[in-house]
Amino acid sequence: MTHIDDKVIELARTAIGFEFGGERFYRHVAELTQNPTGKAMFLRLAAAETEHVAETHVLFAALIGEDEWQRLADQEATIAQPSKTIAELQAAVAQRGHEVVADDTQALRLAMEMERRAIQVYQEIAEHTTDREMLGLIGKIIQEEGFHYDSLQAQLDSVQNVGLWLDTPEFRMDAKY
Repeated sequence: MTHIDDKVIELARTAIGFEFGGERFYRHVAELTQNPTGKAMFLRLAAAETEHVAETHVLFAALIGEDEWQRLADQEATIAQPSKTIAELQAAVAQRGHEVVADDTQALRLAMEMERRAIQVYQEIAEHTTDREMLGLIGKIIQEEGFHYDSLQAQLDSVQNVGLWLDTPEFRMDAKY
């Protein structure tokens, strides 16, 4: 049973904003980033956000109804400016003094923040339904967003030339290994 209330509609609006706005955000950060590999990665993430729109359509059409989904999607698609969350992330780029050229680490951190927020929204949406099929779809979306977050974290580690902590020693100090 799905509980349709103002909270679910607001969560749907936020999630739709992430998917439509996320694509714009990643394209914007790709323009600001000077590194060609970074640009390509951000453009891949922009394409992935576009693909998520179809998944959110299935999800929210089931949760809030096809008509309400279409109304929210049409509203978001016609907005020239990004959603509130995406606007906040873009303002953070400007505030940090990177209007012309985004520092790669800042761009990655902002992208990670967007993915983290999206994961939280989808987790909250999952609390409003008991439908197994919808919970499965939400789980898939959360997993994809988590993969994006992990990929961004790996890129950040690489850019910062920092590795991950190892849980087992890779060598011995006595040179026997």
